[in-house]
Amino acid sequence: MLKTPYWLPILLIAPKALALVPPEYKEPEDRLDAEVELGLQYTSGNTESSNFNSRGKLVYDGDSAKHETVLKAYFASDNQSATAEQYTVEYQLDYKLSGSNYLYGRSELIWDRFGSFTQQQIYSAGYGFTLIDRRHTKLSLEAGGGYRFNEPNLTDDDADQSSSTDEGIARFSGKFEQRLHEYTTFNAEGAVETGNRNTVATLKMSIRNQLWADLALKIGTDIKFTDRVPENSERTDIISTVNLLYTF
Repeated sequence: MLKTPYWLPILLIAPKALALVPPEYKEPEDRLDAEVELGLQYTSGNTESSNFNSRGKLVYDGDSAKHETVLKAYFASDNQSATAEQYTVEYQLDYKLSGSNYLYGRSELIWDRFGSFTQQQIYSAGYGFTLIDRRHTKLSLEAGGGYRFNEPNLTDDDADQSSSTDEGIARFSGKFEQRLHEYTTFNAEGAVETGNRNTVATLKMSIRNQLWADLALKIGTDIKFTDRVPENSERTDIISTVNLLYTF
């Protein structure tokens, strides 16, 4: 009686296994990124104060286009009343061209109860390109034009003044990212939007340090300068935050 060689079943099974999982097989690329950050501070004693801020970001990077949505909320109060309340919604679509070039369309809606303007709507479109795209350094620049609507924060004494303005704008912006360490990243984003009636400049800076797995500590500062504001309003608004950030 002939014995079956021990290696024969292996030869018979191996081709079937290779047919099910070809050698060139790769895991599907994850094109969706999301992150959520929260910060809360409360002080009691001679005075009582509290502030809360949150931010959510969702990015889908497809073959021909990139979609980015950002939601932000900020609230602060003392022992008497609220002192700050701001909500922001941002959306940007980047349509990819050859190389590192792209066309973008962008919208930003802002509601600010105690700011120089209680409501702002900014819409713009233009051209962008990635000037530097290295392992630890990235820099992108954008230029375009659009439209801005402003609703000033007027008091009862200013009731006779015009309540809203709108204008065409030119927009210039840049985004910079630098990996300082394996677990530490610095980000900066600046923009200037200028029209016949007003000029607004913004600068957002943050340092993110990875703590564990998908959890990070983020320290950030948002600076906004508005050239022309209603009377008794400040030109410069600054919001500084220390948040926990979770990515998934």
